[in-house]
Amino acid sequence: MLTPQLEELIRRMPKVELHLHLEGTITPRTLLELARRNGVTLPAADEAGVAALFRYRDFGEFLGIFMALARAIVCGEDFERLAYELGLDLAAQEVRYAEVMISPMQYINRGLDLREVIEGTLAGFARAEREAGVILRLALDYGRQYGPDRAWAVLEVARQTQPLGVVGWSIGGNEIGHPPEPFAPIFAAAREAGFGLMAHAGEVVGPASVWGAINALGVSRLGHGIRAADDPALMAALHERGVVLDVCPSSNLLTGAVATWPAHPLRRLHEAGVPVTINSDDPTFFATTITEEYRRTLLRLGLGVDDLCATVLTAARAVFLPPAQRAALADRVAAELGALRAELGV
Repeated sequence: MLTPQLEELIRRMPKVELHLHLEGTITPRTLLELARRNGVTLPAADEAGVAALFRYRDFGEFLGIFMALARAIVCGEDFERLAYELGLDLAAQEVRYAEVMISPMQYINRGLDLREVIEGTLAGFARAEREAGVILRLALDYGRQYGPDRAWAVLEVARQTQPLGVVGWSIGGNEIGHPPEPFAPIFAAAREAGFGLMAHAGEVVGPASVWGAINALGVSRLGHGIRAADDPALMAALHERGVVLDVCPSSNLLTGAVATWPAHPLRRLHEAGVPVTINSDDPTFFATTITEEYRRTLLRLGLGVDDLCATVLTAARAVFLPPAQRAALADRVAAELGALRAELGV
């Protein structure tokens, strides 16, 4: 149990989220409404049925469900609604800034216009910022299973929409059988275009995947990255290079990447000096929120208040904003955290 002061700290503290998939934030109600409107048949008929789908035996099963449900989202208006609803939800949790991913290939493969998808999403973000003050930016998370050749056309759309609020380039999807190294040229081009670089790595594949992402791709952030804990030399390299791991604890448990809460390596990574942040990944799919992930970090993973606050500041300093905006966000978060801790005496 947490003290009332700690519960209030978690609820009110300024938050920054860096690993969040837009498709995984859709509520069951919105999902069902969009499916009905768009004539899409889902493997569930009501909210309880949708909730029942979110029980995964492994990462592959999670990906299958994720992609099946995302078929209900078909036009720019749908993406705008999701983005706006997400923004209001994050603002209510005291999130100051979030970087949100979309998975472009699943829409391209269904014949959707990727530019329409991006513009709809960013319109929803802008509306949430006007109404609730939360700042949201977009990253494209390319599915590595589609190979590097098709990524070039996606990167070109990212370049075209960059002025609207696309700030990051990533690879995601299934790590097994799809190492990072073949994507080195596309990441070099993304870096040249001014995008922040990240990659899903070290979630279900071991340290080799992480080494490839930091050496061949030159990323500054890793989605998950928890298998780095299996290699002391890799943890030392992450510490020395300042590569940030965007960790999603509940996601790791529910996809089977980690067997139990006590087995989760977050504390070991943090104590080794690896920069880490706390994130929700797909909150609807994993029955969590960023606030709940902060709570579980204290309750289940052995981190203290100072450690948790350090992860928030790490996140603020690792965002893909221009340097002046990044510094302003970090200063704001640090000041708000300090004032809140002084008020609550924690």
